[in-house]
Amino acid sequence: MSDYEPRYDVVWPLGRRVVGEVVEQERPAELGGRTVAYLWDELFRGPEMFEVISEVARDRFDDVEFVGWEEFGNFHASAAEEKRVLEALPELLRSHRVDLVVAAVGA
Repeated sequence: MSDYEPRYDVVWPLGRRVVGEVVEQERPAELGGRTVAYLWDELFRGPEMFEVISEVARDRFDDVEFVGWEEFGNFHASAAEEKRVLEALPELLRSHRVDLVVAAVGA
């Protein structure tokens, strides 16, 4: 093989797990009286989807509140910005008294 031939790393799709098991939390029976936060990676139609979700939820529940994704920042940015946003997220969720999160990740 010459020095000009491309080299590729080989990966195995059944490699070891790097993330532990996530315990599912119980969902609330309804959204009435709850505050819902939107998180978005700024990649795929988040504002359009959030508008639809909010409209449907408000039709079904009188006192549901929403906190826009703009309050939390872009968690799909540069490595430094992503780290800053994710480190600040727990306190921001607490300060806005968020009960639930809708996380929209473009795929």
